[in-house]
Amino acid sequence: MTTENFFIISAEFTIKDEYRADLVKLVLELTPLSQSESDCISYSFFEDLMQSGCFLFFERWKSREAINQHFEKPYFKKFTEAIQIMTEKASIEIHEVASTETL
Repeated sequence: MTTENFFIISAEFTIKDEYRADLVKLVLELTPLSQSESDCISYSFFEDLMQSGCFLFFERWKSREAINQHFEKPYFKKFTEAIQIMTEKASIEIHEVASTETL
């Protein structure tokens, strides 16, 4: 069990069919830049094989301030501007984790 708090961002985007390739290209640019941020614990992107056009982000950050700084990065702002056009619907949640049990 870990006692240090951290934050998780879980996001789900439904992308219009014509933008799938554009989204993948953007994410391939965004992910390594995000992963290189010093307070990024992990940063992952997935396509839901059961739901066409559904993409998932799962991120872990050391602090809420680290997330705020991430949101201000030029590459993240570029991504958020572009994804607004591509998205049919989106759900983004930030979770503060107080403890974790590893199985």
